[in-house]
Amino acid sequence: MVKGLTKLLTRVAQILSLDRLDDAWAATCKGSLVGRLWLNTCRFAQRQLPPSVRILGRLCEFMSYLLILGLCLSLALPQFVLDKGGLAILVICALALRLMSFILGGKQAYKTNAIDMLVLVFLGVCIVATFASHYLVSSVKGLSKVVVYVVAYFVFVQAFSQSRTRIVLTWCLLAVAGVCVALYGLYQYETGVAPLATWEDPTVEVKGTRIYSSLGNPNLLAGYLIPLVPVTFCLGLVALCRKNVVGFLVALCGLVIVLVGTVLTGSRGGYIGLAAGQLCIVLVASSWLWRQYPRVRIVICALLLVLPFVAWMTVHMVPTMEQRVLSIFSGWEHSSNAFRLNVWRSSWLMFLDNWWIGIGIGNETFRLVYGLYMKSGFDALGTYCVPLEIAVETGVLGVIAFGALMTVLFARAHVAFWNADDAVGRWLVLGLISGVVGILAHGLSDTVFYRPQVQFVFWLIVASLVALRGAAWQDRSGAGSVA
Repeated sequence: MVKGLTKLLTRVAQILSLDRLDDAWAATCKGSLVGRLWLNTCRFAQRQLPPSVRILGRLCEFMSYLLILGLCLSLALPQFVLDKGGLAILVICALALRLMSFILGGKQAYKTNAIDMLVLVFLGVCIVATFASHYLVSSVKGLSKVVVYVVAYFVFVQAFSQSRTRIVLTWCLLAVAGVCVALYGLYQYETGVAPLATWEDPTVEVKGTRIYSSLGNPNLLAGYLIPLVPVTFCLGLVALCRKNVVGFLVALCGLVIVLVGTVLTGSRGGYIGLAAGQLCIVLVASSWLWRQYPRVRIVICALLLVLPFVAWMTVHMVPTMEQRVLSIFSGWEHSSNAFRLNVWRSSWLMFLDNWWIGIGIGNETFRLVYGLYMKSGFDALGTYCVPLEIAVETGVLGVIAFGALMTVLFARAHVAFWNADDAVGRWLVLGLISGVVGILAHGLSDTVFYRPQVQFVFWLIVASLVALRGAAWQDRSGAGSVA
């Protein structure tokens, strides 16, 4: 039954992945006016320059990748939490180096695909919503941030298409950064750091220490750490597949630290995202083990029955955490729930009045319009719900574009997981797509999805999943397979 269901899902996923559009889209880009102009410019420059200059092109490409690593390591630094322009400068510099490498004849192995098309479609919808907005100036500011993130996606995917080893290295460094951030948060918990804002409802909960590390906000810290939990776990599996026991143990230690750090944020949306990401790993891995190893099916059934009980007992043993989890279901009785419900109601009315192309992009535009709809005493920076935020800002067209992007991404991840020819690629795909599940689940009740620390990680995951399909290992000598 599981095997038949998997085959059915794989067939549906193959259709939804839009694989057949890849060649057509690549040909369209190559034959377009912009594509021909760019290719002719690169060819002309390369004819005029001596062949030795290609070394500079490769150097520029490598420097662009180094800037990506620098970006990943800088996301949680305090100066970049407030100074978002610094991260944008890193992205622009990486783009400039990458374009220079094309002109100078550097590596150009990447082939565009349908995911790129959908990213550009979503960007196009954002541009239309911006210039149709009544608040053009503030909307253009919001659009500039979207442009930076989209540019970052293309820079990421270009760099990762050179080698899957780069993808592993990048996520290893980001996991190390996440461990360091979580360790600082654990230090805050040990010292009993004071909250920077009113994060609990004292009438419902006993006040507890909520860590925020260098990011200044426990919800933002949770949003930053949530995708790193499944990715770190799967990096450990990758190390195990390559018979690197030390690497597996290091990843396991890092996983525990990041997991504990996420829990200690006390972020209820973070708990939802954390649970969703882990549930994705458990269900997909169990399905694969069920199919590949029939002898362990009894063990799988036992684990699926025991794990929820263990999770609940773990929550029950920590009173403050139990109160936070139970408060999710307390409805209007909890002030934070009541706040979100009122914001959602007002945001829904905004969408109904601007359902076609939205109000425009960015939190400044949202605040200008929200004042006309909000209930007194419930001021907000956003809708506290990513799908609703997209609907309010870009209308139905934006929801369709982003929904199509996510559908195709999940479909391709499904096909890549079940059709992987090596265990390393399989577990990488699972860790990355579980990270997306966690981010999106967290985004159902929070606004941190639009903060750079979460947005860059999100687009890094998307680029990694896209590049995993076409990139090759630079060194397969240490790779093992359990498939």
